[in-house]
Amino acid sequence: MRATGIPIYGLTPFSLMKTTFRKLTMAWLPATLLLLPTLTRAEIPVQAWFKPYNGGFAVVVDGNDAVIVAGSYATTKYSSAGVPLWTNSLSWPYNSFSEAYAVTVDSDNNVLVTGLSGSSPTYHSVTTKYSSAGLPLWTNRYVGDDYDDATDAVAVDGNNDVIVTGFSLRYPSGYGYATVKYSSAGLPLWTNRCDAAAGGHSGLCAVATDRKNDVVVTGTVACDAGSFRDYITIKYSSAGVPLWTNRYHASTNCYSSCGAAAVAVDTNRDVIVAGVTDLDYTTIKYSSAGMPLWTNHFGPRGTNNPICAMALDRDGNVFVTGTATGNGGYSDYVTIKYSSPGPPLWTNYYNGPGNGNDYPCTVAVDGSNNVIVTGFSTNNAGGNDYVTIKYSGGGLPLWTNRCNGPGNSIGWSTGLAVDSSGNVIFTGQSIRQGISDFLTIKYICVPSPALSALQVTNGTFRLRVDHVLQPGTLVIEACTDLAGWLPIFTNTTPTNVLYYTDPDATNYLGRFYRVYQSP
Repeated sequence: MRATGIPIYGLTPFSLMKTTFRKLTMAWLPATLLLLPTLTRAEIPVQAWFKPYNGGFAVVVDGNDAVIVAGSYATTKYSSAGVPLWTNSLSWPYNSFSEAYAVTVDSDNNVLVTGLSGSSPTYHSVTTKYSSAGLPLWTNRYVGDDYDDATDAVAVDGNNDVIVTGFSLRYPSGYGYATVKYSSAGLPLWTNRCDAAAGGHSGLCAVATDRKNDVVVTGTVACDAGSFRDYITIKYSSAGVPLWTNRYHASTNCYSSCGAAAVAVDTNRDVIVAGVTDLDYTTIKYSSAGMPLWTNHFGPRGTNNPICAMALDRDGNVFVTGTATGNGGYSDYVTIKYSSPGPPLWTNYYNGPGNGNDYPCTVAVDGSNNVIVTGFSTNNAGGNDYVTIKYSGGGLPLWTNRCNGPGNSIGWSTGLAVDSSGNVIFTGQSIRQGISDFLTIKYICVPSPALSALQVTNGTFRLRVDHVLQPGTLVIEACTDLAGWLPIFTNTTPTNVLYYTDPDATNYLGRFYRVYQSP
């Protein structure tokens, strides 16, 4: 496996000469400060653990920072240190195919997994609850009209009741949607469904609950028997009574690529929905009573801009991510932050080194209101790498990590979670020799040490590194071209100040240095 990151700290190269520290500082301090904004990072993501073949489509972190991953055939729980704790199969009935599409945890760290299970040609929605220790507590199957059913999203309310939503096929009308609520003990409480127009296609893909335990679902509804699509957002009371329904129709007819993709509820119980209409991002905010508050469109860089995911920070600001057409007609990452009242605050793009297609898949916000985006990106060899980017709340790129799958395989990430310490976990799939594998990776975001001073005296060069306080291995690297970085020093002893004298510095006319620390 290969992983690369952005340099953490850099200094301008300089010609060594006999001088004093004071003269060196006066000569080189301005140039150093000019480079620091582009090379300096407040932290560095270090790969804490890597679990091949146990990844999937969705990941969540519980109250103990344990990691639960759900995907094809199985759900696996790891400790925060990456130790496998248990694995359970979602398959039901026996020998049927199963696939989990969503996972969450309740306030007792029980695990809820939902998806589909069955045998061709008929599959049905299945939801399973496991205890924190991995004991299966209950499994419920939803069967509509004995045609295909599947749930794409799951949420837990303040009573630990479970709500799942997805699509449900009813002949001959076509794909409609169904939302089911189960008690924490697995008892079905209510079911609400809506069917598409004859021959149409509708389905719900996201669900959220508010602090009153009301339920909000969103997705796509067919306008007619043709291929036109609208957003549809529905709010139910905790008892399942429909409170309001909002449909959003674009200014022009929207085809099969359109629809809502994500929903969230803020601390005021306002509802935010994001997706695609007119082949542009469309993000809508409704009041808790269903009144439209604002609608934002985005799509200036092309005509194919599907939105993938949305997250809120603790201040109610909205982050949406998806793709925008960049140079050469290929897709780039685009991530947008809207303020709670609606005005856009910043927009960031990412184009990978291969100048090919780059697709973000999901987004999360940490406890400091930083935003993390993950997906996949074309590399120089024409394959796909997993790419995770972290931005500050103000839009400053903090770090970017690229890595590929086992054996340099093609990979893409599909699930993302952030633990209580701001560490990042993603899960995804990779293709190796035509076979699909899965993996899960955890990055620990450690504060980076600081190259705070340099000194040349009588041809001897010395670095000073501050704040090397956390346990781990400190590494100083050097190069002459900002590319061929080689380690020149390691240290495993925590210290407040560390000095290092580079014996090879006099052999180079110009030399760059950077420092980082790993667990």
